[in-house]
Amino acid sequence: MLSILKRFFGEKSSGQVARKRMQLVLMHDRMDITPDIMEALKNDIIGVLSRYMEIDNKSVKVNLEQGKDFTALISNVQVKRVYRHASN
Repeated sequence: MLSILKRFFGEKSSGQVARKRMQLVLMHDRMDITPDIMEALKNDIIGVLSRYMEIDNKSVKVNLEQGKDFTALISNVQVKRVYRHASN
């Protein structure tokens, strides 16, 4: 029964997860993005978004995803509330 639920909800095998991680590492290497640059990028995103909304800084995740013909920057941010006026 558990295996049916796992298939229905799309749980990935450990091989699929490992492959995705390896793709992410290779993408970072190909684009020459160091962990320091990714951290600086994350901090810049936090700074800009914080002018317009209250966010949970600890929840911010920034990743690169590889498509067939593109690389996308994906950012997940938990928004607590939006300010009525942008701060400068």
